[in-house]
Order: sequence, then structure tokens, then C-alpha cells
Amino acid sequence: MRQATVFLSCGQREDEKPLAHEIQMMIENDLELGCYNADSVHGFDDVMSITERLAESDYFLFVDFKREGPLPVSVFAHQEFALARAWGIENMLAFIEEGLDPHGMLSYVLAHPIKFTRAKLVAMVKREIKAKGWRADYSRSLVAARLVVKDDILQYGDHTGQSYEKIWQIVIENRRSNRAAVNVVAILDTIERVGSGTAQKSPDRSHLKWVEQSQGYTHTILPQDSGLIDAFAIRVEQPGVFLHSRMDVRPRVPIITQPEEYRLTYKLYAEHFPILAVAVRLNYAGPIIAATRVEESSTTARLE
Repeated sequence: MRQATVFLSCGQREDEKPLAHEIQMMIENDLELGCYNADSVHGFDDVMSITERLAESDYFLFVDFKREGPLPVSVFAHQEFALARAWGIENMLAFIEEGLDPHGMLSYVLAHPIKFTRAKLVAMVKREIKAKGWRADYSRSLVAARLVVKDDILQYGDHTGQSYEKIWQIVIENRRSNRAAVNVVAILDTIERVGSGTAQKSPDRSHLKWVEQSQGYTHTILPQDSGLIDAFAIRVEQPGVFLHSRMDVRPRVPIITQPEEYRLTYKLYAEHFPILAVAVRLNYAGPIIAATRVEESSTTARLE
């Protein structure tokens, strides 16, 4: 199961690193949350990696250490705070060391940051996180919870025709309690032969169908609710892996034709939610065979 991540933003000078590490260990071991602590910044790639992790994080923890000199704060930490606000991270805690006045955006957006002394910082952070009710099962992103497959062979029909097939679906959860995921759309982004190291753009990049939604290629997932998308289908006695998408090609053509192991990467987009990438490992063995009875395909698939 996906674990919620706390982005720890604080200074990384030599006298600050041990406290940052203690906070990280406390969050991971005592509170059983994930914690990202950027303990070094060397170049452009490192900075980009940090911003990517910030965009994906669920909680934001800001610790403002007091420094000597004309600039008494960490510029990097304040930049991270500004990005967290801009990217809509709602669950935030901010701590400011005794003797330091709020600087920059902090002085405008936080009326009452929590004052701390270094000797009591770790215990204070633990207490405040518990008081805020931060949970490991929360996510501000949509979550691909699991891959499911219908046991029965179904007759499926859309604007491109009808077929008998077995359908694999992805359960998408919205774990926020106060915001619906509006206008959610999903596409198959890339297809990769496992072991090749090269992913190709999907030949069909149109929106995928949501389950039990007539002509439903967009969907709203209410808070603490879920929806299902049709990830792919394998037909009876017809080679290939097929999508249920809006692509207006008749008859529908398969996205995969050769039996092999593949990684399918999907992307989901919703208003005011981070982009979600979902990888599915598919070992395609060929069509489902129909004789005097329907034989089970040896195709296997799993969510990565």
C-alpha cells in the first residue's frame, strides 16, 4: 500500500543536519510515515529531483533554523515553502527557532508559526504531527489501489463495434476528505517491452473509459471514494491487447500484437491534483480460446 510522504524542509548546515536526521527517523519509525529529507544539494539535477519529490509529497514540514549573519535563514528552505504553497499542499506545519522573526512569505501566510528550541524540537514535531492527525494512508494525489480482472467473459460494445473479451481494470482512489477529483481523465502513455529499456508512446493516446459510465471518458471521484478505469482487454479468439478508448477508428486495432512481457504506463489527470503515473506489468500470452468451453488465458498482469 502507498505510504504518505512528509517533505521535510529545513537548513542543511553541519549544526542543522543531525536534528533534521533525528526528525526524519522519528517520522519514519515512530509515526510510520514516509519522509523525504534533502540533505544535500550539489547541482541542477539535484535541485530538480528535490522539486519533483516536493510535488509528489502529501505533507509539508518546515523548520526554520536561526543563523548568524546578514541572512539569518535558509534560502532553499524558504523557496521550498513557497513552492509547497503554490502547488497546493494543504497539510503544512511550520516551526521557527526562538529569536528568529518570520521572513519572506512566512511573515504573510502564517500568523502563528510554532516557536522551538533545538533541545525540544523533535518532541515538538512529533506532538504537532499527532495533533494534526497526519496518517500513513492519506494521499493528496489520486492512488492506484489495485488491479482487478473480471472472471467472466463479457460482451463489450462501444462506437467501434462489439466483442467478447476479458477486461482488466484499475481501482483509482481519492483519499482526500475535503476535495473531489473533478474531470479525471486517463490515458495509456507508454508501452515498453520488459528488458528493452525503451518505452514507446502508445499508438492510442485518447481517453480511457470509466467503468459503469455510459460513454464515460471523464469522471468525478468524490472525497473518500473510488472509480475504476478499463486498463485493457484481451478478446476471445482475436489476437492482441485492446483499449476501451475514445479513439474513433473502426474496427478497433490492438495496441499490442506479439506475445511478450510488457510494462504499460498510464497517466491520470484531474483538476487541482498532481498527475498520477501508474505502471502495469503485463505478460501477454495470446488470445483467449473458445472451443466447447472458454479456456482461461495464461495472460497475467499486476500493478507495479
